[in-house]
Amino acid sequence: MRTDLQKELGLPTPIVQAPMAGGATPPGFILACMRLGLLGSLGAAYLSPDVLKAQVEEIAAASAAPLNVNLFLPCGRPPAPGVVEGMLDHLAPLHVAAGLPAPALPDPAEQDFAAQLTMLRRLRPRVASFVFGCPDAGMVAALKADGILVIGAATRLDEARLVAASGVDAIVAQGGEAGAHRATFIGGFEEGLVPLRALLPQMVAALDIPVIAAGGLMTGEDIRAALEAGAALAQVGTALLRADECGIPQAHKDALGAGAAKGAETMLIRHWSGRAARGLANGFTRGLDAAGIAIPPFPLQNAMTQALRGHGRKTGDADLLALWCGTGYSGARAAPLADIVSRLVAEAGFPSQNH
Repeated sequence: MRTDLQKELGLPTPIVQAPMAGGATPPGFILACMRLGLLGSLGAAYLSPDVLKAQVEEIAAASAAPLNVNLFLPCGRPPAPGVVEGMLDHLAPLHVAAGLPAPALPDPAEQDFAAQLTMLRRLRPRVASFVFGCPDAGMVAALKADGILVIGAATRLDEARLVAASGVDAIVAQGGEAGAHRATFIGGFEEGLVPLRALLPQMVAALDIPVIAAGGLMTGEDIRAALEAGAALAQVGTALLRADECGIPQAHKDALGAGAAKGAETMLIRHWSGRAARGLANGFTRGLDAAGIAIPPFPLQNAMTQALRGHGRKTGDADLLALWCGTGYSGARAAPLADIVSRLVAEAGFPSQNH
C-alpha cells in the first residue's frame, strides 16, 4: 500500500513520526526515524530561530530524507485580571521546595513566530506543518512558492474546511485519542475530541487534499486500518515515546510504564501550559486542582511552569513533568526505536526497511 503523498515525499513507509515539541524530538531521534523509513518531524515550536537553524542543519548534514518542521501558530489571549498573580503565588512554595528562584512571567512568554517563520523559509525543509489555528493563505502561498509542502491540522470538520481553504497541501486529522496539545481552534476543546475512526472518514469524504491520520495509532494494524479508511499517511507519536532514542526524560518514560501497570487513564490537562493537552495526572496537576485557582491561558502558563518542568527533568521527578501521552499509551514499548518501528511495519504488512 503506497499512497500518492508517500510517493511525492519519497518515503519508504507511509508513516509520519509525530512532531512533539519540548525536547521529545532531538536530531538524533529524528535521524533514527528517517533511517527507518518514517517522515521525520522536528517539533520546533519552542526553539529560537538560531536553535531551529542548528538542528535542521544537523539533520540535513546527516540525511537527504525529507524533514517536517512543525510550528505553533500564535494563539495567545489576554489573561483575566489577577490570574497571573494568583498562579505566581501558587507556584512560589513549589519553587522554594525545589530550590528555584521565585517564579516570574518571562517577557516574552513565547518565541517570535515571525522570526521562526523567516528562519524556516531560509532553511527550506521539504515540509512545514502548523497547529493551533488556520494558517494564513498568504503565508501558505509563500511557503509553497519556496518549494515547501505545507500541512495544517484540525480536530473537527468545520476546522478542516477552513484549513483546506487556506491552500495547504495536506491536513492532519487529529483524533480525540491523540496525546499532548489539541489542535482545536473552533469552539471548546471538549467539542474537538472526535474519535479518529469518525473524524478521518468525514475529512476524507469532504476534502480534496490528502488527509493524515493521527491519534491512537499504536499498532501496525491501527496504521493499516487508517490507510484503508483513506488516510494518505499515518502519524504516530505515543507509540514512540518510550523508545530509547526519544528525547523525553526517563522519568516520563517510567511514569508511562507505571501508569499502564495501574490502568491510569489519560485526561485533558491545562495545568502545565494553559492549553488543553492529553496526558497523565501527577502531583502538580492534582495540587493545582486542589488549590482551585484559575489557570492563565497559553502561552503564559507554559512560560511560568517552565522552570519547574526543567527541574523535574533534571532531578527525575515525574510529579514536575508534563506527562503527555495518547489514550493508547499502555501499548508503548520500552525498546530501541528500530525494534518498535520494525514491529509496526511488520504488523502493517509493509515491506521491511533495512537501513
